[in-house]
Amino acid sequence: MVSRRLAEFLLRSAVRRWPAELHDELSREWQAELHVLAERGQRWRMLRFAASLAASRAGTPVVDRTRFDSQARRTAATLLLAPPACLAILMIAVVGSGALVGSLFGVVDANLSQVPVLSALTAGLAVLLARRVGRGAARTALRGPLRRALGVMLPLGLTVVAVEYALNTTTDDLIRTAPGLVVWLAGLALVLWGAGTLAGRGRVRAAWWLGVLAALAVADAAVVLTVVNHIPGGPGTVVDGVAQYDSVNRVSAPLWLFTCWTDWSFGLPRPTQWEIFLIGDLVELQPFLYLACTPYALAYVIGAARPADPVAVPAPVSSPA
Repeated sequence: MVSRRLAEFLLRSAVRRWPAELHDELSREWQAELHVLAERGQRWRMLRFAASLAASRAGTPVVDRTRFDSQARRTAATLLLAPPACLAILMIAVVGSGALVGSLFGVVDANLSQVPVLSALTAGLAVLLARRVGRGAARTALRGPLRRALGVMLPLGLTVVAVEYALNTTTDDLIRTAPGLVVWLAGLALVLWGAGTLAGRGRVRAAWWLGVLAALAVADAAVVLTVVNHIPGGPGTVVDGVAQYDSVNRVSAPLWLFTCWTDWSFGLPRPTQWEIFLIGDLVELQPFLYLACTPYALAYVIGAARPADPVAVPAPVSSPA
């Protein structure tokens, strides 16, 4: 027992001498070798192994550099290709929801809204992408919750900004969309950092709760900011009982994101159907873009940060007397 603890201490000293990005990989490999030697009862060999690593100079090729480079390439490919995949999800959902509602027209109530179908398709496809990406996230080359959060958000932010720039050709349109987009990108980066930190401590369930709830709050704040900046809250001047411009009552602000996804006020008096139309016409596809991108981002940072499953240690077999 003492020899095992001494060997682990020597290994920790050896790991600290290497670059930070290699700490986790080196520690796993060396601990696995130490476990094998300890299981065989080769205590002196275990101590020699740990002592040689502690005394060796950092830079000795103790890891497969080819494998590390391949890991970095896979990480870069995932982070660069996932944002366009999120956009593809949204386009498929838009086309699919239109075709589905069109095929049901005349069979189902003619007032069937395309918006809930679009939201359901977007969420379903986004979860499928998140599951696929999350399974391979554990092999990421990024170390630390901040690096993972920035690694996800930088390509995602550049892609979303490029799409908004392409869709909004005038300066007024860009000014309209920019504040909400900035709030969403900055807020989601903080959410990913917090969720990755919790997952790295082994609190995976808490990381998912924090990630989902905080991401919803950030997306809602982005929608609220856009609406508040461009649609008045009161009726303003009234002539002959008619308001002179459109307005949206602020009392329903926490529901605006969800009304954009459902085209429904959840049975409450606010927002009215006209207010829902004004909100949706202003924010356009932004809420659905948030819905398409968020599951992938959370799945990647949590999957990359969660601890590896412990190696099962077989019970010692007692030799016959």
